[in-house]
Amino acid sequence: MTQEEFEQYQEQLAEEKMERDSSFAQKKAERATVRSHFRDKYRLPKSELDDTQIQAAGDDVELPTELAKMIAEDNQEEENKQSVLGQLTNIQNVDFDQLKEKAQSTIEDLKQSAERCELM
Repeated sequence: MTQEEFEQYQEQLAEEKMERDSSFAQKKAERATVRSHFRDKYRLPKSELDDTQIQAAGDDVELPTELAKMIAEDNQEEENKQSVLGQLTNIQNVDFDQLKEKAQSTIEDLKQSAERCELM
């Protein structure tokens, strides 16, 4: 290998290393963005390491489509759970007959205690 070929090889290696480092920094920033999103959502303390990783990538971090889709689905689920219709789905598991019997027995108990009350 001549000196010129060796220098070209060194330059090529340096370029490949820079590309790998850039790709690695981008992936770290993507993960940090996801962690930041969940920290904001669940009101957890912020991480300076995540902030520095995002800044190192140049603040133009794009989430992979799979991660962005997962976050969007998670947000939709949370919204549905908090909506009135979401709360109604939880009512489906309630035994209304048992609830009705409990209400009637409570009313009967109140009537009996009202009859025994000397003030009434």
